[in-house]
Amino acid sequence: MDLADGCRNQLGSFNGAGDALLAADTAADAGPISATGSGATWQRPRTTTNFGRGAPATGIEGTLAQENADLDALQIAFDALLYCRWIEARTIRAELAANRVPRPTAESRMAALRARLQRDLARAQAVLDGLERRATQREPALEAAAPGSRAAAQRARADTGATRRVVAAATVPLRLRPEAGAPEIGRVAAGQAVTVRPAQSGFALVEGQGGLRGYAPTGAFQIAERTAPVVSGGGGQVRVLVASNIAKRDNFAESLALAREAAVSGFELAS
Repeated sequence: MDLADGCRNQLGSFNGAGDALLAADTAADAGPISATGSGATWQRPRTTTNFGRGAPATGIEGTLAQENADLDALQIAFDALLYCRWIEARTIRAELAANRVPRPTAESRMAALRARLQRDLARAQAVLDGLERRATQREPALEAAAPGSRAAAQRARADTGATRRVVAAATVPLRLRPEAGAPEIGRVAAGQAVTVRPAQSGFALVEGQGGLRGYAPTGAFQIAERTAPVVSGGGGQVRVLVASNIAKRDNFAESLALAREAAVSGFELAS
């Protein structure tokens, strides 16, 4: 364990949640899985679970229900870890601005933080890749238990759309320009839902109700949970669980994309 990591508790929760999902990976081959990003690499062994055609519907329902619960835990842990990383970056910048630490020290701390974040993102991508492989492998079993599930799942995913809805992790100042020193023109309250569009320098253009508009760091937000779309037709609970599973996986994928946008330039010192 990296004792210098100020987010080690959140990292431990995230790794534990990822382990719960990776332990049930159903990829057919037994080779190692690796995820690499900006020099950070994470690897793990695969295990295999049987999702053979004709498996009882109750078994599939139980598996999907457990995976959905594990996905909820993963999302909560990932959000908490990213928020902790963002707070760390903000603290380093504040200490430099107040001349409490020399610039070389601040640069070293920020570089270490970026390296940790890249490892976090590599880990998250590996978990997401495993989830997508598993979803592909179990399609025959789902189709056997609830004919038409594949088509319903595809429609459900298409219906979620690509809107980037987020919520503020804490009270977030809105700036006139995508710069940390730009004038503050408004605030997003903690928990308030808004929409964001990538801007520059780790900032996003934020828009909300009542004409709320301005720029804020991408890392200050978390993906707003997508609700599972209603899927009609036979299959009952299996289809409901499939739709929920898709929504939860898409939530996590969106969170990962948002984190990558923040990592591009949102973890830098002010010039």
